[in-house]
Amino acid sequence: MNPRFAFEVGCTLCLQISVVISATLLLQRWIADARSQCRLWTICFVCVIGLVAAGLLLPHRRLFDFPGDWSRESMLSVVVWQTRIAIALASVWAIGAAWSVLRRVILCVGLLRFLKTQCERVDAEALLKRTDVEARADEDLSILTSDRIQGPFCWQLHRPVIVLPTFLLTDDNATLRHVLLHEIEHLRTQHPMQHFLQGVCSTVFWFHPMAWMAAHRAELTREYLCDEVAAKTAGKFSAYLRTLAKVAERCGTVSCTEVPNGTLAFGNQPSALVRRSNRLVELAEGERPQSRWRPVAAMAVLLLSAVLIQQVWLPTNAMASQRSDWSPWPTWTASALHESGVQVRDFELFEDRVQMHELLYDED
Repeated sequence: MNPRFAFEVGCTLCLQISVVISATLLLQRWIADARSQCRLWTICFVCVIGLVAAGLLLPHRRLFDFPGDWSRESMLSVVVWQTRIAIALASVWAIGAAWSVLRRVILCVGLLRFLKTQCERVDAEALLKRTDVEARADEDLSILTSDRIQGPFCWQLHRPVIVLPTFLLTDDNATLRHVLLHEIEHLRTQHPMQHFLQGVCSTVFWFHPMAWMAAHRAELTREYLCDEVAAKTAGKFSAYLRTLAKVAERCGTVSCTEVPNGTLAFGNQPSALVRRSNRLVELAEGERPQSRWRPVAAMAVLLLSAVLIQQVWLPTNAMASQRSDWSPWPTWTASALHESGVQVRDFELFEDRVQMHELLYDED
């Protein structure tokens, strides 16, 4: 993949994920059900990863050609500057992506150390029985407590873990029950996996505002779903709202450790807690009628949007061949196929060197 081809892929991927995330935001407003909205965000993150994989591993159809009415000097200038810009942008992206990966590794190591040295295990079965909360029988759930945190959170690598602040164990059973219902719903609906997919997208597109907007909206939607399930299971929205207020007050007045960063925390953002409270008040006043077909239609529209936008590629490559409707196969995929005995085209029909020779040397 030469710099101009990489520039074409990078620019187009930014456009494609912007369209997919925008479509998800619009469709999310169309469906009111929080569970379906969570599924929509999972599909969105899978589509973004799929678009990146398709862009890096497969050839793409070029529906539009680079504008050709340029003088030889102008075209040569465009090619030179496009190559320089592509190299500079690729260097900045690599530094940002490496820093993002390093930051996540540091957070993960810090969290593992925190779980090992700053937490104490409690009898999960007895605690769940005390609060009348059911967990899946096949879940090897581990519940820990720590006096270093003020807000509960859950996390899962190979086994699910719920970490509770120590003060919750001495609080009333209703508050503890609300918190456990909320965290167990996170684990039951595979939110740690969605959080991982979201992290992959945020790392690859660390520079893209739409990727951060998607992460923020997905996090809020997950909390909406768990709040809704916990409040309905507990039976009283007002009691659950008091639990939210209690956790928010503790997190706002007492210094909290930074360890829960990167986990599914119960209430680490005051602004999100206000929005979650407002939504619970709306639910308590009466749920809007839910349409059964809207969630299915929304997911179908999102998948179709991803497929259609994958066919659209920006004509930014000044040296792209106009003799073919398809780009060449990326080098790494073509090499793997060649090793397997499958011959594919991994070069432009009219090669770069020939075109560059024509630009550099006037045959007249």
